[in-house]
Parts: sequence; structure tokens; C-alpha cells
Amino acid sequence: MRTPFVLLLLSIAAAWWPLPRQGWPGHVPPWAVLYGLAVAMAWNQGLLQTPALAALAALFVPAAMAPRVQNGVLLVVLWLALAGLCTALALHRVPGFHNPVLLDGVRWSAGARPFTQHLNFDKGSVGLALLVLLAPPAQGDGRRAAGVAAAIALATVGLVLGLGWWLGLVRPDFKWSLQLAWFLPVNLLLTCVAEEALFRLLVQDVLAGRFGAQPARPTAGRSAIAVVLSAALFGLAHLAGGPRMAMLAGLTGLGAALAYALTGRLGPPVLVHFAVNAVHALAFTYPALSGR
Repeated sequence: MRTPFVLLLLSIAAAWWPLPRQGWPGHVPPWAVLYGLAVAMAWNQGLLQTPALAALAALFVPAAMAPRVQNGVLLVVLWLALAGLCTALALHRVPGFHNPVLLDGVRWSAGARPFTQHLNFDKGSVGLALLVLLAPPAQGDGRRAAGVAAAIALATVGLVLGLGWWLGLVRPDFKWSLQLAWFLPVNLLLTCVAEEALFRLLVQDVLAGRFGAQPARPTAGRSAIAVVLSAALFGLAHLAGGPRMAMLAGLTGLGAALAYALTGRLGPPVLVHFAVNAVHALAFTYPALSGR
């Protein structure tokens, strides 16, 4: 794996540590140092070009402004700009990024579809920016939040993969390889963190009225609507895999959204999402049986 992406992964991992996220007096937080080095090295190696640098700068500015904006009209404009840019980056629609292939057309199971995984600097940067600038600070009992996350993760894994097996999309296939050792941390930090940050902080929070400088305390009804709608949108975002895969993604999104609503922390939905992906990759056909 190229050094810029190792640094990008380390910067996202460092952003979860509470002390660095608060910063040190007179010092830049470690995630920012690591990310700055990642960007500099990626630029030097030709992995990032000028449009990409401009997009990354444009990403962090509105994300930093959003928690301070009180004017309703300005907040809507800011959200539209931020959501549009994050979506474009996550879908790799912004020019100037050269995301190398990590795994190319691999088949981990007999009869499985070929699978390719890229190292996505654009999508990873979305997760990092939203995590460090918009994620709510951890509050309440951390052990309770961990218990809620574990329970929802177990239920979601059982429901999603059990239903996928029943539908004939996957079948049990326990495996391990060096490729999986690369796949799992990349999937966690560049995919799960980015997608959960996007759908929880820019979709679910907005639907629940928690976006901006004066977030409202959502009613139970509004919170439930935010959970269901954000899960439905998460499923629709995976429609390219087919309607049944989109349905399973929607159920994964439902578990993640519920974990976020019950804990108010970004970590639990990331755990739910990654638990489904990890068990899917390690114990079932990945990504699905060919022709299904």
C-alpha cells in the first residue's frame, strides 16, 4: 500500500481519539498532521492534482462553519453545498483524484462475483472532515453506548446475512487470506466511516433537526422518521448492486441509524456497518454469488 494512503488511514484512526480531536494548546492535533502529510505526499506522487486540492479545501471550510451558523437561510445554503460536495467526492465525480486499485477482480469464494477495491482518497477525506468537524462529542455512559452498539450489531448481522442467505445471494464460506487483512481496515476507515458520517451527520441529523449552531432536541416521532428515511436513502444509494442488495443495505442502514439515534455517537453506527461487512467478507460469499 502506498505511503499516502497509510497516512490517510492513520489520520482517520487518530481522529477517533478524544484528546487529539480537542486539540492541544498551541499544537495541531495529530490527525491534522497525518492528513497534511498524506495530502502532501499524494500531491508529490501525482495521486492528487489541483482540482482535488481545491475540492478538499472546499470540503473542510463549510464543515467547519456549519456548527457556528445560526441564520436559517445561510445554514440551508451551507448544507446544500456541503452535502453536494460530499456526495460528489464519495461517488468519485470530482476530477483530480487518482485512486489506485488495492484488490483487482478477486474471487474469494467459488461462484462469487469478482470484486475490486480501490484506495479512495476522496471518499476517505469526506469521512475524516465530517468526523472531526461535525460529529457530536461523546456524552453519557460509554459502556451503555457500547452495549447498545453490540446488541444492534449482532441483530443486524443476523438479520441481513440470514436474509441474504435465504434469498440465495450468499452462502456460508469461512475464509482468511492476506487480501482480507488489507480489505478489512480499508473498508472500515475509507468506506464505513465515510458512509456513516455522511448519512448520520448530513442526512439523519438534518431530518431530526440537529444540524447547525442551535440543534433542536428531536421528538420521538421526528427521530423515528429520521431513522427510517436515512435508512431508505442508504439502501437506495446501493441500488447499483440490484434491488435485493439495496434492500439488505437498507436494513444495514436501519441498524446503523437506530444505533445513532439511541446513543448520539458516530462510533456505534460505524460498528454496526463494519460488523455486517466484516462477517459478510469472512464468513459468507463476498460480495454475492455470480448471477444473483
